[in-house]
Amino acid sequence: MKYASLFFLIFITAMLRPVPCSPEEVTIGQYLQNMSVLSPVAANSTKEMLQQGQHPNLPAESKFDPFSYIPHGRLSVPPGTRVIIFSPHPDDESIAAAGLIQRVLEGEGKVRVVFVTNGDGYTYAVRLRVKNARISAKDFIEYGKKRQEEAVQAMCELGLQPEDVTFLGFPDAGIDDLWESNWSNVQPFISPHTLFDRPHRKGLKRWVKYSGVSLRDEIESVIKDFSPDWVVLPDPRDYHPDHAAAGIFVLDALETLYSNEDVLPSKVLTYLVHYKDYPQGDDWSKEISSTGVGGYTNVSSNVSGKTLADTNWLTLPMSPEEVEGKRRALLSHASQLQMLSIFFRNFLLPSEMFGSLSLTQVITVPQEYAAFYKHPAIDEEPAGMVGKSP
Repeated sequence: MKYASLFFLIFITAMLRPVPCSPEEVTIGQYLQNMSVLSPVAANSTKEMLQQGQHPNLPAESKFDPFSYIPHGRLSVPPGTRVIIFSPHPDDESIAAAGLIQRVLEGEGKVRVVFVTNGDGYTYAVRLRVKNARISAKDFIEYGKKRQEEAVQAMCELGLQPEDVTFLGFPDAGIDDLWESNWSNVQPFISPHTLFDRPHRKGLKRWVKYSGVSLRDEIESVIKDFSPDWVVLPDPRDYHPDHAAAGIFVLDALETLYSNEDVLPSKVLTYLVHYKDYPQGDDWSKEISSTGVGGYTNVSSNVSGKTLADTNWLTLPMSPEEVEGKRRALLSHASQLQMLSIFFRNFLLPSEMFGSLSLTQVITVPQEYAAFYKHPAIDEEPAGMVGKSP
């Protein structure tokens, strides 16, 4: 009981202060000591990730191309590039763009990572964490804080600092609802997990709610604040609803900025995480050009399929040091290893793949998606004015 109280005090204290970057080596025991119900398969996969060192025979940059089956160019990162990366949940940034983050920093560029949600709606993982049949909103909230902490440490492994990370705090497993059903602040979405109807973070304007217009405006604000050369976002064709919708929201914010200020980043890149056999197989490459938002292929739901069909694909070959950095970043998401260690390993490839969108695609996709759901996403009144007296 004494030790349990001490642990709780330490946990609460840690939650109330910024998470520093820790340079300490992490051992297998530290990652596995609290995973009492870890399956043997997941445990072995995690141990292999932890023990995996740099291959002694690899050149400075691997010549092996894991995406040779699909036509693609090579992504070159100019020195001093400013890149903003939008991640639906803590861990997606490490899965899809850990190599890119390191490459930008190697060229003395700047990176801002924006987490759309805290990943606090993963019911199965929360049940495993609390080891209790009954879980409460408090359990989900604490789980989200833990994932924030892990995300900051993952970014530290890649060379970023806590101030390079932004948590928007919108609802996990609810981003698509904000677009489809809860666009206005008048009727905000209520998270079935945390029971919140708005993000909870310091300095947040009081009128920001779990609504589509609020999320669109928050994304627009962080883009304007950072002034990126490149924007990296989830591919709208990703199977996961949060990923697909988050990608649409970022494109919508970019379209708004272009319409109002005639400015657009020089490069808009997308990444896949959840799509058929990606990235280990090649079936995804045969299907992706015929699918629309959310990975749908049937005619009635295939929104923007034609618009996205001619996406250009680019790969970023990584050095052994960059692959090692990616491995360490993935391992920093310790709460996910129990469920996703095998999935994480699938992305430890010598290259990262990105889709490159044209100006026409950036502008057209959110307009087509708004038309499909018959709401004025493009011309909506700013969130700060909804429901406010003049």
